Amino acid sequence: MSSNGATGNMTLMTELDETTGEEIRLVRLQATDDGKAVVLVDVHHRKPGIHRDVRHEITAAELIAAIRAHGAELPGEQHN
Repeated sequence: MSSNGATGNMTLMTELDETTGEEIRLVRLQATDDGKAVVLVDVHHRKPGIHRDVRHEITAAELIAAIRAHGAELPGEQHN
């Protein structure tokens, strides 16, 4: 069996300033270069000139286990 690890990125949330339409917050998931982990990146631009970038890293296996432990299984095709 072969496993490739994590790849790519996904935007989870974008917040826009209602008055200007400018992006003030972006939350995304992105794979590390080696594919062994996933990074949650939370970028804030709430005040002019202030940029806050917070990163949290988790292995792909730990993320899968967390979703299975805390996520709701969706109805659909069952594989027995």
